[in-house]
Amino acid sequence: MRVNLKHWLIRHQIFAIYCSFLLLSFLSLFIVYFRQGHLLVGDDYHFHLNRIAGLAESIKHGIYFPKVNYFFIGGYGYASSLFYPDLYLYFSAILRVCGISLAASFITFAIVINFCTFVITYISGRYMAFSVKKSYLFSLLYTLSIYRLQDLINRQAIGEVLALGFFPLVLASLFAIKNNKRFGWFFLALAMTGIGLAHFISIEMISFFIALYILFQPRQFLKKAQLFSLVKAAILTVLLLNFYLVPILEQMSHTIFKVTAAPLTLISNRSYPLYTLIGNSFINQVFHSQTANIGCPLIVGFFIYLIFIFKKNQNHSLILLTAFLIFMVSDWFPWKWFDNTPLNTIQFPWRLLSVVSLLIAYLIVEDRLAIFKKSASSYYILIFLVFFTVIFYEQYSIGTEQYRLISYEQYDQTHSYFIGAGREYLPKEVNYETIKKTRNRPIIYDSKMISIKKVDKNFSSIKLKYKLQKKNSKTTVTLPFIYYWGYQAKITTPTGTQKQPVTMNKSNGLTQVELKDQGTATIYYESTSLQKISLGITIITVISCLSYGIYFKVHNNEKINY
Repeated sequence: MRVNLKHWLIRHQIFAIYCSFLLLSFLSLFIVYFRQGHLLVGDDYHFHLNRIAGLAESIKHGIYFPKVNYFFIGGYGYASSLFYPDLYLYFSAILRVCGISLAASFITFAIVINFCTFVITYISGRYMAFSVKKSYLFSLLYTLSIYRLQDLINRQAIGEVLALGFFPLVLASLFAIKNNKRFGWFFLALAMTGIGLAHFISIEMISFFIALYILFQPRQFLKKAQLFSLVKAAILTVLLLNFYLVPILEQMSHTIFKVTAAPLTLISNRSYPLYTLIGNSFINQVFHSQTANIGCPLIVGFFIYLIFIFKKNQNHSLILLTAFLIFMVSDWFPWKWFDNTPLNTIQFPWRLLSVVSLLIAYLIVEDRLAIFKKSASSYYILIFLVFFTVIFYEQYSIGTEQYRLISYEQYDQTHSYFIGAGREYLPKEVNYETIKKTRNRPIIYDSKMISIKKVDKNFSSIKLKYKLQKKNSKTTVTLPFIYYWGYQAKITTPTGTQKQPVTMNKSNGLTQVELKDQGTATIYYESTSLQKISLGITIITVISCLSYGIYFKVHNNEKINY
């Protein structure tokens, strides 16, 4: 029986590996998400829950690709779908539309995220020429790393967790470009696109990492072929993300948002002592703003390779790069120099621990010290330590954060006024406290100038019948929608129907429309011309990539064994 099972596993190796990933994806969340009808919630759960609920509501109302999420702020609307891509959230939103609870939708989504991260990391390991056994360990070390679990469990920073799933593919693509392997640039573009569709800050962060990776290995990258590959990857990434990047730039060219007018934090205020990071890593400290860490297995692995850095055949550049990134997380790094630079948008230096975790996992699995060769049992001991660390950390989280345990029923209770701590993408003119006090969403106008006879407030539009008190006069009416570039007014009068753009009320950041004579006005959001053009560019790019891929597949027999 044992022999037959072993023979079957060898014959169906990939299937068995993926099944184990699926099982681990569930088991790694069992302690925190399946506690007799309760789950542990994180810092950002309200915001991302509202994104899912809002996307589901948009779909129900026939708006399949929203830009403004009208579930937010009690109907005032927040452009979360424009500034935070919704692509991955459609999975949970569709489950919600089908009647699945928000709690069940999210838990299922979290399991899928885990599984995809396991698979992408494993494939990335194989692409970097790791054996099946080493690629499996690489996947375990990274996917079950403490910092990633902190992001998923304690922060529930879904965008960032999704982005982290593509980090291993970035590393594998850089490895391929460095070694002049075919299509390394293409995989890098796909990885960067995957990250961009999840979390914009992660695009900035991983781009910074790529720059450092090149600087720490100039001889391998400052060559014509490698530089050309990097340029191709950058161009393809911009084309694929055109539908997302261009609308953001367009909005920011017309409106000043709180993200630039009043940043949430200064990055120099969010670093902490190096000894704190190391100490918290050794004890797998539960996440708080000053306790982010990489966990015991990875910090031990890093120090082993740091101690033996001067030994022959070591991956010196990667060890030094990892050490530099750890140094950057600490308050020893002069972050004050970067408070008013684009690096400040990273917000928290400890976000770099995601890259640190990836690099240490790589160093351990690369095994330049031949630890696994000298002791075959060390491989299985390390796997056991990874599993033990996950169990310990999750139990530790439950023990120290009992107040975060809520029932599935409580989880399903949404609060639409949670739009993120920084409220980054509200126009700077908006006073959010005032908005929260006017939840009835009044229409503001001068009754001496205009009479409004009938108002229909729909999910994504407002329709009103009006008549000005004096002929040939005009006045403005303020609508209860947060202003974003793209709002339109369809005005129907006895002489016909026409569209006219609306403007922002500078006193409160809401949408206002200028009216004259009498008629009916319908105010709604419509994709701008630039949004449509950028979407067309992305669609053409995707079709071109698929066409080339099919052509290459038909005319070549190259295959990568995963």
